[in-house]
Amino acid sequence: MTLAKKLTQDDITTTGATGLCEGAGLRTPCGERKVEYIRTGDLVVTRDNGLQAVRLIWTKTVTEAEVTADPSLAPVVLEPRAIGPMMPQRAFRVGGAHRLLVPGWRLQDEEDHVNCLIPARDVDGVSLGSDAPPAEVVYYNIVFDEPQVFCASGMPVESFNPSEDTLGSAPKEVQDELRSLFPDLGKEPEDAPEPRYKRRTRASYTPTFA
Repeated sequence: MTLAKKLTQDDITTTGATGLCEGAGLRTPCGERKVEYIRTGDLVVTRDNGLQAVRLIWTKTVTEAEVTADPSLAPVVLEPRAIGPMMPQRAFRVGGAHRLLVPGWRLQDEEDHVNCLIPARDVDGVSLGSDAPPAEVVYYNIVFDEPQVFCASGMPVESFNPSEDTLGSAPKEVQDELRSLFPDLGKEPEDAPEPRYKRRTRASYTPTFA
């Protein structure tokens, strides 16, 4: 199946901001490519399943006025090596509700081998952009045939993972395309695709900058 278009901000409703900001570098067979240049059908290197084709890209633009009214819509900023070696490789902006894959050895109350998906806003010590003046920001949500973890500027992040709430608030055209991608998606939370890693909210974690 080929999905030929990029959907816009009116096609997705999320609780908080999800998505990667302009400049985030994704690994492809042809080297790193910035997220704003990724297109439907492009191959991206994933953590668990090798090369996977991008099936859909949702973009959500948050205006300066919206950021001023609701500062939680501003991106989270991770400085280089905020999470660990090369994680991220350079300063990296992401929506506060977007999940990062944080290694267990960086979490005070997890076993070293238990990697966890944690919303960026819930990782202690990252910047929420509160010191920067409000500005318009575009968030890019990447959709594969199934949820994946991939690297953005060296930081492992989760791709879009659908839920019935998301589908219910989307236009019918978008719902149809998502249901063709995720045919087993039902009306109950447990019907959503199972995440590959443990999910958490607030993390007992202190980043180390180096």
